[in-house]
Amino acid sequence: MSSTQPQFSPEQIAAVKSYRKIEELLPSHWSESFVKANGLRHHYYRTGGEKPQLVLLHGFEESAVCWLRVAKALEPDYDIMLIDARGHGLSDRATTGFTPQLLTEDVANVIQALELDRPHILGFSMGSDTAIRLAAIYPNLVRTIVVSGASGQAPQPQNFVNSPGYQAWYQSFVDYLKALKTQTHEERMVSSLRMLPPFAPLLPEDEYVPMVEAYTHVDMDLILQGNELWSRAGQQYEEARQLQAHITCPVLLMYSGHGATSGAPVMSREEPGERLNETIVRFENAGHLIYREHFEQFIEVVAKFLKQ
Repeated sequence: MSSTQPQFSPEQIAAVKSYRKIEELLPSHWSESFVKANGLRHHYYRTGGEKPQLVLLHGFEESAVCWLRVAKALEPDYDIMLIDARGHGLSDRATTGFTPQLLTEDVANVIQALELDRPHILGFSMGSDTAIRLAAIYPNLVRTIVVSGASGQAPQPQNFVNSPGYQAWYQSFVDYLKALKTQTHEERMVSSLRMLPPFAPLLPEDEYVPMVEAYTHVDMDLILQGNELWSRAGQQYEEARQLQAHITCPVLLMYSGHGATSGAPVMSREEPGERLNETIVRFENAGHLIYREHFEQFIEVVAKFLKQ
């Protein structure tokens, strides 16, 4: 995203103007509530039913509703909890801190407060880190974990974050998020077109609207701490790698690169992990957002693993 307003086609603008509000997209039979855990109010949605339980943990700057399409696909077989992390969605702001340890304690406490019975855990990006820590530290709370949106490599170095190009993008992103707070639904739909990669197809309504909803409610204090949070990423990555060795439950690691190869088909291949309880599925020629960009393949891989 640049500071210059990109140009979009009249067809794209007309399409997103017709997109409905998130309240109209959420299935009417899903419940919505708050639970007090680890000193904060955590907001969540639940699909319900007497089925195996599955907890979905979203990524940084996302929220529970970003799992909308995934949850609708998996709910015939699972009672799904979609949880807003602290500082995201409708959960309490992150005024008491924002660390991987706190995020892990949050989820552990939510599972206990809701009296869940060793649910499956599916995490994306930041949520993947939480899932790994949760399974390693609280093995009695977890049945299996699925880690998605990881590259299997350490984060980019700090000098990338300090580069003029990144800093210019970062400031324009902050300005965009601040503007969302005062815009109407239709204005948010149009202004958020800038968040799509150049020449990328328009996201469907049930992906695009949740994305914008998440950006609208993210804690701005967290965004303004972006450089500080990034500086810890390398250490946190190594911590998670070490904790991974202590996990005893079945683990699915869904790896991808952080940049798709233009025009190349996305291929997924399964391989054994470093430990007997690990399965790796690599998405070749795929970007970070596997669940959004390669939805059908993502659901197929996750559903197969959870049924084993």
